Amino acid sequence: MPSATVLTTISIHVISMSVGFIAYFLSSNLPIAERKQVSQQMISYLVNFVIFIWIGKIVLNLSLFISDPIAVLAYPSNAQAFYFALFLLAIQLWYKAKRSEVDIEILLYCYVPVLLVASFMYQFIEIIWKNNTLAWGDFILLLILLLTFLLLRDRLRKSTLLLCMVWVWAIVKLSITWIMPFTTIFGYMIHPFFFITVGLIFSILFVFKRKKVSE
Repeated sequence: MPSATVLTTISIHVISMSVGFIAYFLSSNLPIAERKQVSQQMISYLVNFVIFIWIGKIVLNLSLFISDPIAVLAYPSNAQAFYFALFLLAIQLWYKAKRSEVDIEILLYCYVPVLLVASFMYQFIEIIWKNNTLAWGDFILLLILLLTFLLLRDRLRKSTLLLCMVWVWAIVKLSITWIMPFTTIFGYMIHPFFFITVGLIFSILFVFKRKKVSE
């Protein structure tokens, strides 16, 4: 049943993200009070992202949703809904940053260990539970990125480490698309152009940040 598939997918995502947030909370160098505040902020944006994905499912299948809403809601969302949600989240973050309500660099930096551990856990579940041999590439990549982050987080600037992590991730994910039939992020089949776009966006943000600091 599609509904059972959706529930299974949601359960895996919830478990993975929960492990990611627990790992962040236990490993962060921030004071406990600040750690809690940052965690609440990250969870808030994550909830918004999930809501945006469901909105994307409805908007991108509006005609079918009007005639048969269960047919849309009962099936897992696809990559288009994922892109749609990222776009809405980017607009929200830009708006919050303009109002000085959020520091995007710090938020993204704090998200790195959460997403790395959550993705690692997701791939681990794919390998152990679903016997998905295609998950090994991402599993090894995430393990290397996680160890790299832990080793370098006290030695490099936040912006520099963030940019390096993003580009290494993007380049390796692109390489995986040439070796494997497809590559995924939390189960969403992602187009190779997405990784190039993410790398370029982070590079532009890095350059603007450096120019702003130098001024």
